Amino acid sequence: MRRLSLLFATGLLVGTLSGQTFEWQSFTGLGTIQDLDAGEGFVWAGTDGGVLQLDVATQAVTKFTNTEGLAANQVVAVEIDRHGTVWFGLANGLLNRYDPQTGRWDLVNDYRDQVITDLVAFGDSLYVGLNIGVSLFTIDKREVKETYVNFGLSGGTLEKIGANAVFIDGLDIWVATDQGIAQSSLTFTNLQAPANWTQYTAGDGLPTNTVNKVVVLDGVPYAATAQGVSRLVNGAWQDVGGLQTDVPTLEVVPANAFFAQKTLVTFTRSGVFWLDPTDRWVRLGGGLGDVTALTTDETGAVWIGRKELGLATFDFNAHAWPLLEVNGPRSSNFISLALDDRGRLWCAAQALSGQSGGVQMFDGERWWYFSQQDGLGNNDQRTVAVAGDRVFFGSWGGGMSIFQDLGDRFDITVIDTAGGVLAGSVTPAFVLVNDLAVDRLGNLWALNRQANNTQVLVAFSPEGDVVHFSSNEGLFTPFVRVLAVDAANRIWVGTDDRGIKVLDYNNTLLDKSDDDFTQGLVQSEGLLSNRITALASDEDGVMWIGTEEGLNFWFGGQVSVQFGLINDFVNTIGVDPQNNKWFGTANGVSVLRPDGVTYTHFTTRNSPLVNDTILSFAFNPETGEVWIGTSGGLSRLQTPFTAPREDLTQLSGFPNPFFLDGSGTSFAIVNLTRNTSVVIYDVAGRKIRSFPSDEIQGAQVLWDGRDTQGNLVASGIYVYLAYTDGNLSAAGKVAVIRR
Repeated sequence: MRRLSLLFATGLLVGTLSGQTFEWQSFTGLGTIQDLDAGEGFVWAGTDGGVLQLDVATQAVTKFTNTEGLAANQVVAVEIDRHGTVWFGLANGLLNRYDPQTGRWDLVNDYRDQVITDLVAFGDSLYVGLNIGVSLFTIDKREVKETYVNFGLSGGTLEKIGANAVFIDGLDIWVATDQGIAQSSLTFTNLQAPANWTQYTAGDGLPTNTVNKVVVLDGVPYAATAQGVSRLVNGAWQDVGGLQTDVPTLEVVPANAFFAQKTLVTFTRSGVFWLDPTDRWVRLGGGLGDVTALTTDETGAVWIGRKELGLATFDFNAHAWPLLEVNGPRSSNFISLALDDRGRLWCAAQALSGQSGGVQMFDGERWWYFSQQDGLGNNDQRTVAVAGDRVFFGSWGGGMSIFQDLGDRFDITVIDTAGGVLAGSVTPAFVLVNDLAVDRLGNLWALNRQANNTQVLVAFSPEGDVVHFSSNEGLFTPFVRVLAVDAANRIWVGTDDRGIKVLDYNNTLLDKSDDDFTQGLVQSEGLLSNRITALASDEDGVMWIGTEEGLNFWFGGQVSVQFGLINDFVNTIGVDPQNNKWFGTANGVSVLRPDGVTYTHFTTRNSPLVNDTILSFAFNPETGEVWIGTSGGLSRLQTPFTAPREDLTQLSGFPNPFFLDGSGTSFAIVNLTRNTSVVIYDVAGRKIRSFPSDEIQGAQVLWDGRDTQGNLVASGIYVYLAYTDGNLSAAGKVAVIRR
């Protein structure tokens, strides 16, 4: 089982682009753990960013996302059935079933577009809590048998009543709803009839009709409500322990060395509690205000989910909640990305929508997280750029933070209003730095949006000089938004209300006498909107201009409209080493080939893309990796779009020997230059396979070990020859071994 877990932990899904097959991998933050279940030696957590599997014995954590088998990453319910298989309810109404023994994933789409609230396995049945009631799904037949939608709680009407939670005790079924509690017996032949349900409401003693869950302890029903916990005694509900606050759930915990007898555990906004024999709720450990889910296992262990932090279990000896480390990003918001010269990915994360924001860095193996506690100006980070050996982050309100790698740690310096380097906005200490760019001379440019001294554009030279540019010098607006550098090293500034302004500083940063701020573009000159959302310059000198209304491009003094995007709301634009243009929109990615005509589109519907709201791109010229930042996670797409070499002197191929078994492995011929063709020969000089230059999309080509007829070649020595129209050529050999 552990072997399978490791395999799927590094598993990738494949997709296609222009006829070639590439690999995808998703990275998501933990977000909120929505549900937990424990059994068979594992703890399973359904989160906003996929599934966590904890091996209790080894403490190893495996994460599953859409590229490891999930149909989607937002998981709202988890349940282990009697066969040891695990069911996951997704936010879009889909059901996934996972078999840990085989690694197989199955999909059930009967509840698509409905809201799943709970899953309860009973024998060969799965009871699915929905926003319209409770549905009975037969596990063996994989079909919906029937759905109970009323429970008699709607005052005689046929209103569908949503189930908050389902609990089965023996042959009794309990349903918690926002209109009270419904109870029935599974021995009844017609649970669709409201008359076969018993109802409990505030009129029966409940403190409120909003009931989150019902459990039964030693034959006594207990209800977790929006106003505390109640239990049913002689037909009436009575308060238990006086919590008088919202109680999201209740769990029965078996007796162990700590709990003298079987009892209940729960959590509120002030921590985790257990019910002692005197009906007092006693806190387990310290006060925790970030608990989002809770479960127990057969040993009496108590597990919780903590928002953005992950899994924790109660240490009965230390009376504490130690966290289990999960190697992954903390936030799923990737508003800006940049790669440094060591291939490390730096990520800016916004502090919004319940996410804490901050700086995240992936070194290829491990994720690192930095927050205001580590020295950032604040956690609401909006942009990142790499200049030399330093990494710069701009924030919404916290100025600019600079990371310097000291080998064993990072030194973080904050640039704000001190010394007049940056200026506050309407609130003097609230320093907005919403975009950064590095020009061709290594100068770092920063947008100091709404600077109260009007100096909204700031440049930092590699030598440490700082030069300010006022909105009065030519920008004419404090609402600056995006930056780009063109082929002539001019600085393009996109604004929220004045279109585009262009600064030609004539490559003399410290001499402002030759600055030209007279150039720019507005809607009357062909822009689709004066509200500019993205800018990027390509290798042909074309400036691509994104707006909320569509895509423009500027070339040779002319503005034109580019059609064909998957969505007109452009959030970001990137250009890869092969001059493909990547447009991130509000509904997926559109990739425009260098011919200016051919598009490929990626969405969550046709690819393993992690989320459709695209915020950022980063390109690794050495590996061809494309990093796609979204509002719901990060996608890594392996492409052939590596940077071309100047010549063919570094031509090489791997793996060598090339073991060929028909399983889809490939031999990579790398370090090609532009317009290279590749031919593969056997030792007799017969041509086996050819790859014309117009079929090679990057600085590498992949040979699948087949000849021109599609047959696998025999074992032996093969020669690969690379050549260009400019009479450059190089060759290498590979040993092919058939298995």
